[in-house]
Amino acid sequence: MDHPSGIVPTIQNIVSTVNLDCDLDLKRIALSARNAEYNPRRFAAVIMRIKDPKTTALIFSSGKLVITGAKSEERSKVVARRFARIIEKIGYTVRFKEFKIQNMVGSCDLKFPA
Repeated sequence: MDHPSGIVPTIQNIVSTVNLDCDLDLKRIALSARNAEYNPRRFAAVIMRIKDPKTTALIFSSGKLVITGAKSEERSKVVARRFARIIEKIGYTVRFKEFKIQNMVGSCDLKFPA
């Protein structure tokens, strides 16, 4: 349903978190996955990206993931499950727990004259 003002926000980015309920060896993940980078001197997490939809996960040794880049709540959860599946295929027993949307960024045209 449209608002009477005609102003409808568009979601630009969603940040979500999930707990995989297992400890992870970040070096092993970085070496096993093609789409992962790990520089422990710069940042204490593996950065993993997937192209479709264009999203990024920060994977911490505690088993917690932070997912960014999704354009909808449903997509964010689907992508989180996809990252969990990648980690599962590497050889970890993961449990998808505590999925939570942490932040949403939206934008809209307020129709002010330039």
